[in-house]
Amino acid sequence: MEYTQASQGRVFVARIDDSEDMIEELKKIIKKENIRAGFVHLMGALCSSKVVLGPEEKQYPPKPVWWEHNNVFEVAGLGVFAWENDEPKIHIHSSFGNYKDTKMGCIREKAEVYLTIEAVIQEVISPNITRKLDDRYNASLLNLK
Repeated sequence: MEYTQASQGRVFVARIDDSEDMIEELKKIIKKENIRAGFVHLMGALCSSKVVLGPEEKQYPPKPVWWEHNNVFEVAGLGVFAWENDEPKIHIHSSFGNYKDTKMGCIREKAEVYLTIEAVIQEVISPNITRKLDDRYNASLLNLK
C-alpha cells in the first residue's frame, strides 16, 4: 500500500450537454484549469458508452469483459484522476440502469451524453499524486511517491 496526505483545493460544477463526450469534456476542464489530481462525482444519462464490467477471471494482466451499449442508461458514478505524462487519466466507475437492465463497470471509451450529465470535480492538492503505467496489470495506477 502507498498513501500520501493531500489538501482539498478548488471545486468545479459542470453540466455536460446532449451528444457531448463526457470523458472528453471532463478532460477539457481538467486541462484548462490545470487540476493535477482529484475526484469526479457524476449523474445523468448516457446513450452510448464502452465499459469494462470486470475481468473474465483472476489473472494478471486481467482480460477485460467489454460491454458496449447504444441505448439510454441512467448513470451515477465516481472517478479519481491524476496526470500521466502530459494527459489526465480518469478512472470512473459507474452504475448504469434503465427499465430493463442494470450494470456496473468502468467507463473506458466513448461516453455520449443523453440530455445531461451533472458533474462535480474536486481538486486534491499534492505534488506526489500522478498516474503511472504498471506493466503487471497493464493499467495506469495511482503513483503516490
